[in-house]
Amino acid sequence: MHCSTHAVLIAASAERVFEVVSDPAQIPRWAVHFCSSVRADGDALWATTPRGEVRFAVRADRALGVVDFGHLGADGAWRYSPTRVMPVEGGAVYLYTFFRRPGISEERFEAMRREMEEELALLKRLVEGQAVEPASARPMHSLAREALASPAWRERLAAARRRDADDPLAALRERFHRPAGPDGVEAAYFCGNGLGLLSKDARAAIAGALDQWRDLGFRAYFEATPRWLDMDELLARRLAPLVGAAPEEVAVMGSVTANLHLLMRSFYRPTPERHAVLLEPNAFPSDRYVATSQARLAGYDPAASVREIPVPGARSYATTEDIVAYLEAHGHEIALVLLGGVNHHSGQALDLERITRAARGAGCLVGADLAHAIGNMALRLHDWNVDFAVWCHYKYLNADPGGVAGIFVHERHGQDPRLPRLAGWWGQRRETRLAMPDSFEPEVGAWGFRQSGPPIVSMAALAGALQVVEEAGVDRLFEKREALVAELLAHLDGPLRERAEVITPRGARAGQISLWLRGERAAEISRRLWSHGVLVGTRGPDVVRIAVAPLYNSFEDVCRLGHALEEVVIHDHG
Repeated sequence: MHCSTHAVLIAASAERVFEVVSDPAQIPRWAVHFCSSVRADGDALWATTPRGEVRFAVRADRALGVVDFGHLGADGAWRYSPTRVMPVEGGAVYLYTFFRRPGISEERFEAMRREMEEELALLKRLVEGQAVEPASARPMHSLAREALASPAWRERLAAARRRDADDPLAALRERFHRPAGPDGVEAAYFCGNGLGLLSKDARAAIAGALDQWRDLGFRAYFEATPRWLDMDELLARRLAPLVGAAPEEVAVMGSVTANLHLLMRSFYRPTPERHAVLLEPNAFPSDRYVATSQARLAGYDPAASVREIPVPGARSYATTEDIVAYLEAHGHEIALVLLGGVNHHSGQALDLERITRAARGAGCLVGADLAHAIGNMALRLHDWNVDFAVWCHYKYLNADPGGVAGIFVHERHGQDPRLPRLAGWWGQRRETRLAMPDSFEPEVGAWGFRQSGPPIVSMAALAGALQVVEEAGVDRLFEKREALVAELLAHLDGPLRERAEVITPRGARAGQISLWLRGERAAEISRRLWSHGVLVGTRGPDVVRIAVAPLYNSFEDVCRLGHALEEVVIHDHG
């Protein structure tokens, strides 16, 4: 068990220092990270802490200068921190030792060291008669400060922390670099649908790739571990289970929009009778741009050939029933159905299995943009008979921003050499690729759609990022996500319901919850939430997007978000 001992020289007598540190009533004036108040209940002492009321004790021996502080743990055992006051020339030295107990991360232990240095500085000023800042000025997120005064929020915070303590995946959070908020306290980060957090594994993998480049140069393609020549295929094998595919149906390459253009040149084959591309409402802009430009390249007017599923009333999304009904009525006009797995605006998770079945029954090909779906919902692209799909890795899989993306091509197409494609040398058969023959013979499956040599550093980031996902297991991650989202919805169904409407369909969602704010500008709400150390995303003028990421979000994060939303949406406006 690790420990940390801290000392402070105080320009006062040892007797005076002993009197202050051994007096329970003085503790809230200097041990500000521990508690805000102390009360006596008979012979028992209780401290009001950010984790609720905690029973504690002070064991003091004036002759020896010993003052031991103890608190009663959740397991019923007392835990003590030994301290001592020693007279020295010019005053007294106060020594304080605390221990790193099981379950405390190195990052948290380092934060405890910093907190102790701050508290000893306050003690020195207190004993020496200098002004001491009030406890409310200490670094503590707004919910923790509220919990010191509000029994209701104190209990909610304590309940969240109990759930975190019981969470078998909680330790994975420490594998990520988590940014600080404007108050210097670790932020609650809910922007994983825009960019996931950097994992320590990804950072180490990037450094490793750079070291290989430094040490081996070009030889790294053949001698690195793993060989750079093999990296994309190794990653395809690791990604295949996340999208429900065979390894040869997955290729790691390009970017989402570029990949979508490439695959549409193969799979968008319009005829005068069947030339439309069908999109969902509020489709991601790139999907619309690609569909529009591909229709023009094929000689069709996008006004007639790029269609959006109509939605009745004021709903911002199309239900599965809407989509199936449209395909039954108009499927004979549709060449390609192009849908998102999870809609970036509403957070709706589409029923791709049922939609694909209806589309193929109408004679349509089906493509999917899974940028917001991979790592966020269960996918079985092969079994669902989706024709092709594209995605990025930097959202819920936490790879490098704008880094290498991925594609899926169903094996029935990947094994068809007659399928037209825009070929590149990396899609050449492995056995002849480096010989660089004049004729192109594609590698099997999606691997034959690859074009350029793999971006090694970006692939290293992805390889590292996948490490923690694989250790957790997607089933367990989705189980935790559901618990976190249920807790978030419980907050949103409280007093916030009058000001913020959940527009994400509750029966068809993954980890994103979108809020429509009545009479509020989303950007302003986001700015005010950030003042509480809570980071969320926005879409348009009045939609706030909250992405729950079970790898690094905690129940305390969700509790902080609920508190911050109430503060900025309700209390700031009365």
